[in-house]
Amino acid sequence: MEEFPFSCRKATGSSALLRELLIPFGSAGHVVLFQIEDSHTVIIAAVRHQREEDYH
Repeated sequence: MEEFPFSCRKATGSSALLRELLIPFGSAGHVVLFQIEDSHTVIIAAVRHQREEDYH
């Protein structure tokens, strides 16, 4: 992700600049939601565990 943020999947129903990075961990993992600001900057919006009750 560090050098290729556009390689991460698009967040559902969002702009092309809002992306999700999947981080596998055991039988589940984490999802990092981030927005691409420019060629040098991304903003981390949220980090969630995939087994959270309200995760889609």
